[in-house]
Amino acid sequence: MSDIHARLVRLAASGRFDAVLRAAAGLPDDGGAAQAFKHGAAALKRNDAFSAAAAFETVRRLDPAFPALAEALTAAYRRDARYVDALAASEGQNGRQCRFERALSLLALGRGAEALTELDAILAADPDHAASWFASHAPALEVHGLDEARHRLVRATACVGANGKYWGYLASYALLAGDPAAETLLRDHVDPFPARRALADGIRALLPHCGGSPRLFGLSASVLRFALEQAVLPGLVLEFGVRRGTSVTVLAQAAGQAVHGFDSFEGLPQSWGAEPAGVLTCGAQLPPVPDNVTLHAGWFEDTLEPFLADHADPVRLVNVDSDIYASARFVLERLKGRILPGTVLVFDEFVGNRTWALDEFKAFAEFVAESGIGWRVLALAPHTKQVVIRVEES
Repeated sequence: MSDIHARLVRLAASGRFDAVLRAAAGLPDDGGAAQAFKHGAAALKRNDAFSAAAAFETVRRLDPAFPALAEALTAAYRRDARYVDALAASEGQNGRQCRFERALSLLALGRGAEALTELDAILAADPDHAASWFASHAPALEVHGLDEARHRLVRATACVGANGKYWGYLASYALLAGDPAAETLLRDHVDPFPARRALADGIRALLPHCGGSPRLFGLSASVLRFALEQAVLPGLVLEFGVRRGTSVTVLAQAAGQAVHGFDSFEGLPQSWGAEPAGVLTCGAQLPPVPDNVTLHAGWFEDTLEPFLADHADPVRLVNVDSDIYASARFVLERLKGRILPGTVLVFDEFVGNRTWALDEFKAFAEFVAESGIGWRVLALAPHTKQVVIRVEES
């Protein structure tokens, strides 16, 4: 084993996955497994999970025992939203990195109790692992309640080198709970630091529309099931932004009717913040979905109008997971007249991102101003950035 390969093994065992990626830069361009691993590591660093997964799959074909392959493949699959594949790749691997990626995959699949078990195992071995304290607050919210979720966020902020954004989450939950401590948290730990403010600013913008205490969730699947329960108006169930089919599958299982999913399956049509156009691509591959789901592949501008011409129903529920302003704006504009009192809207990137006020939030604000609809926030999931809104009489 070369010195670089030996270092990859040691780093993988230590759970220092970022260091694994850095070490991979020194692998030789030998045309074999080492070069493929190097290409995969480079793709993962630039957030091209689709290409990274393909490269690491090549490594697996050439050398299934390649050092750090399980960690790399699990990370690539999870970031490519191939959560079931990530669980399979991490099977039998109990290093910190694999356990952490496995936990995040379980969270995405709505398996909160299992995710919490994985994260608690990491914390038992390393009580100062800030990322695990932070991630564990989401399943803890659903399994144990808000107090335990906030406790875990406090533990996250106390860890050496903790990400400052954890304070923003802690303050945001205090705001949502009506806790007077929110004012102190915001003053001392959030508002003076612009990079920490995104979530709290979004929550402050939504509070006047909450009409009391909104439901709080930690898992995307729970949000979607709750939203469908609230959507009693008969009509269409639509999703814009399907990607690997995780959320549309949840909708299909809970809706009791046909569900329609729209996506180009080629990634975002334009850049989004620091992300280039094409990010989140599936390589034009359509995901497997339940029998009651119809996928409409192509850009929204090409697929939505023909669909609406053939379907005259109002909208029961629409899940807007298109991320960028332009896509959300187009969808809401074209659904004007179908979105009625009783319609429930779920936005997947509504708050929490640095550019939240310029993305789906802005598209919805403009739609409200133009249509004159009334609306109320029913639920929020700060960890997943989702918001559930019900349209009401103006």
